[in-house]
Amino acid sequence: IMVCCDFFAGCRRSNMLEIKENQELNVTNVLSYRGKIKQAELENIGKEMESYIQNAGAKRLGNPITATYAVEGNELDIELLMPIDKSIDSTDKFAFKNYIKIINAVVASYKGRPIGLQEACNQLNQYIMEHKLQPITVGYNVTKKTDMLNPENTEIDVYVGISPNIL
Repeated sequence: IMVCCDFFAGCRRSNMLEIKENQELNVTNVLSYRGKIKQAELENIGKEMESYIQNAGAKRLGNPITATYAVEGNELDIELLMPIDKSIDSTDKFAFKNYIKIINAVVASYKGRPIGLQEACNQLNQYIMEHKLQPITVGYNVTKKTDMLNPENTEIDVYVGISPNIL
């Protein structure tokens, strides 16, 4: 399914959304932070994680992955995941995970300005409901490409694990 969201306010014709079923997300060696924070604190948490990764002698691989579990007022219950090149120790604040694997996922591949991502997520939720799919994870946002000079070239995949059970 290919959807162009040019009929939504603030979208440009270049915003594209493609939804695919039966996809997988596999990431090895991940440093995770999970907590309730304000949006403005997210960048500082990311910087703390980067610093810890470097001090542990590891390197970040690729872009961070985020999963938002809840929004309560101005607080987010969020998980920030950073793929790294090797195993490192967990701390009281950051947990090391050997891997993250979501099988049987529905993926919304979004390309456009970051501000349009919420509408893409709304369309993904609508797709899940229309196809009577049973989500078993929150959405995991995997940033594939960011372009500060041309934000309309941003590419983000949103993975939602779907129950394979048929009831």
